[in-house]
Amino acid sequence: MRILIAGASGVLGRSTLRHLAEHDVVGLTRHRRNVDVVEGLGARGVVCDVHDYEALHAVARRSEPQVVVNFLTALSEGVDANNRVRREGAANVQRAAEAVGAARLVVESVAFLLRGDAASAVEKLERSTLEFAGDALVLRFGRFWGPGTFHETPPDPPAIHISQAGQEAARLIIEGARGTHTVA
Repeated sequence: MRILIAGASGVLGRSTLRHLAEHDVVGLTRHRRNVDVVEGLGARGVVCDVHDYEALHAVARRSEPQVVVNFLTALSEGVDANNRVRREGAANVQRAAEAVGAARLVVESVAFLLRGDAASAVEKLERSTLEFAGDALVLRFGRFWGPGTFHETPPDPPAIHISQAGQEAARLIIEGARGTHTVA
């Protein structure tokens, strides 16, 4: 299966790539320094800013994905940047998926309560994802814990170890039913 993953160098992307070795995966990252990480996990690494729709569309056209995955976050850059990527970056990813005729769109969301603008951004992300013409999957993850996350030990529920989250994400990317799935 041909898969395009936006956010491949993030903690969830890295954990998921380990389980997609038998597939043809293109992993997007914003930074050249992360290409080797993505390629070390078995994907073809491509530097692409999802806020640049033309560049994103060009990558999607070249890779001809059957599945497009949005694991975009910008948590290290702050709440505003994370909300922006959920609104604008996600819209560009979905638009590119539609433009190249991808059959499936899989999007990372959260299984815990958010407030204010963050809640609004997630609501918009989920609503627009479920309007995708093909198979649309919203994966609501619990709080990640483990190596590379903000938590070394399990935080308040809902929570999930990052290795388990990646394994389940890979399974759902390939065989999950259309709709919303809680992964916690």
